[in-house]
Amino acid sequence: MLHRLLEIGFEELGLHRIELRVFDFNESAITCYEKVGFTREGTLREARRHEDEYWTLVQMSVLEDEWRTGA
Repeated sequence: MLHRLLEIGFEELGLHRIELRVFDFNESAITCYEKVGFTREGTLREARRHEDEYWTLVQMSVLEDEWRTGA
């Protein structure tokens, strides 16, 4: 599914960069994104409030040339 979404973004829409944010505790999602080529770019500490606590986000992206070469 992610492979197809990246293909649509880069091949059909002509995007140069695709980015996302994921909660730092969602380790399985982070691993999945890394496997298809996303790179961690940074951390947004306590960026979202949920009830009485704050959650941290991980910023990730993949560039077209990285995706094409499977870097």
